[in-house]
Amino acid sequence: MRVLVFSDVHANVVALDTVLRAAGPVDAYWFLGDAVGYGPDPNAVLDRLRALPRCHCLLGNHDAAIVGRLPLGWFNLDAQRVLMWTRTVLHEDNLAFLRRLEPIHTQGKTVLAHASPRDPLEEYVLSEESARANLQTLAYRYGFIGHSHIPLAWVPRLDGLGADLMRPQDADYGRPFALPEVAVLLNPGSVGQPRDGDPRAAYAIYDDEANTWTWHRVPYDLDAARARFAQVPAIPARFSKRLLEGR
Repeated sequence: MRVLVFSDVHANVVALDTVLRAAGPVDAYWFLGDAVGYGPDPNAVLDRLRALPRCHCLLGNHDAAIVGRLPLGWFNLDAQRVLMWTRTVLHEDNLAFLRRLEPIHTQGKTVLAHASPRDPLEEYVLSEESARANLQTLAYRYGFIGHSHIPLAWVPRLDGLGADLMRPQDADYGRPFALPEVAVLLNPGSVGQPRDGDPRAAYAIYDDEANTWTWHRVPYDLDAARARFAQVPAIPARFSKRLLEGR
């Protein structure tokens, strides 16, 4: 089964449409959460997600704030401002969709979590300590996570005493990575708000038959996306500017 694994669209429908076209036909879609927040098109993004066949969607922390499962005080003031605006424009069917989602789900030999398997809404898995703790508690072979907006993998060391960080370089994008027969944490990166210095939209393809994971990056129309951001006064200019920087 060929699965598109993607995360953190953040109401950037221009980036999402580009990723869906670039990925091509797949057997399933696994979305790791944060459909909304930061961006100008929450309804368009949720409409796209709801229309995808065989799509399993998770609740992200921004999504959780919209439906009252995480306090607005968790976020910085600019993010709060966009979330409050988002609440006023979301269609009822999209709100109902978000209310049904959960931040963690098991799928075969894989656990899907927005943030981390042990703390699916809030933890950023960016340190070896955090990665090691999650790998030790991972009851399934693979953990697919989002939240940090950074494509990466954490693989346990052979001595069992730590975890090694893998970050894809340009040469790695589009090249299948054979998954080891041990617990691994994998992050596809962000579709709509990359934070690794690369403005291109990020996603991954998981093949459960070949047992491979393939990171991908695709450029999208940043001018069109930023023009959409500029049309919403509630969105601070810095959220648009950082699209250019991948920060």
